[in-house]
Amino acid sequence: MLRPKIGLDWDDVTAPFNSLALAMANEKYKIKPPLTLSEIDSWENKGRASVIKEFYGYEELYYRQTVKERTKKAVRRLMELADVYFITAAYPQFMGIRAKQILDAFPEFPPENIILGNAKNLVQFDIILDDAIHNVLETPAAYPVLMRKPWNWKMTGLLSVNDMTEFVSLVKQIIHVSQSGHVKLSGPAVLALVGPSGSGKSEITKELCKDSRFVSPKTYCTKKSAKHHYLTEEEFESQHFFERTMYAGIKYGTKREDIEAVLNGGQYAVMPLDMCGAIAMKRHFQTAIIYITKDKETLIQDILQEDFDLEEKTLRILSIDAEKRNREICDFVVDNTDNAGTGRILEILS
Repeated sequence: MLRPKIGLDWDDVTAPFNSLALAMANEKYKIKPPLTLSEIDSWENKGRASVIKEFYGYEELYYRQTVKERTKKAVRRLMELADVYFITAAYPQFMGIRAKQILDAFPEFPPENIILGNAKNLVQFDIILDDAIHNVLETPAAYPVLMRKPWNWKMTGLLSVNDMTEFVSLVKQIIHVSQSGHVKLSGPAVLALVGPSGSGKSEITKELCKDSRFVSPKTYCTKKSAKHHYLTEEEFESQHFFERTMYAGIKYGTKREDIEAVLNGGQYAVMPLDMCGAIAMKRHFQTAIIYITKDKETLIQDILQEDFDLEEKTLRILSIDAEKRNREICDFVVDNTDNAGTGRILEILS
């Protein structure tokens, strides 16, 4: 993949949308307590925040949309790497405003690369970035990527990012793997273990860490677990994490100093992560992303035996097939069906 074709959504991906509608609702109705973005916890938005739908038809909402400088910089970096298109839905009466928004933010953007309409699944891209789950699941793109928002945080298994900068790093990884294949490790490095729930990432981490060459840095999360250091939501938000992500509605974070301590000691830092976290590691440390896999039947059996509630088990089982595509952009794939994954990783490092 020398120069991929990328489709970017606009609302809540490139420019804020729902947060502006919330602000307008709070201003107009003096809502107490004020509505927050976290209250939009589903695409249908049937809760208290559903009042914001009124403002989707207000012209003022579209004029309030601006693009952060950090996002502009990331989009311009994407334009260097790929052929970029904005594919965005808007009410017919606002399509002219939307096209002007894009060209005002990116004067150098080719106007012919702006696609206004709802039929996103009919356009062929190599990579797309969208916050709507149905668009990500229905697209024919080789690599559909979900922009994490409160209304999709419970989805698991999909390629996902938290902002446009992370998306640039993911695109670089996709291009790198398609052109260069495996990374070559020299000296201490992060071993980022990714793959579906039940594939054995945690078990492999424990086995590797019996060898003094491997250490699992401390990680933090908002769910009580023997595998992570528990923090309340407030405690989590007050921490300065180098890398943070959300999986099935649970927040996870890692501190840079914990990883640096391992690497400075000449050891491998072994970390079970999602793809978003693995890509974050690769931006700052020498990192091998290793996809751990098992046959589907075994994966389902392992998930059913875990101490998850019914909703989480269901989401993890549904994500198995979606997560398989992640293996294509990993540096190595390790089959752990016979629980021999630890030995295979040691072979890679030898």
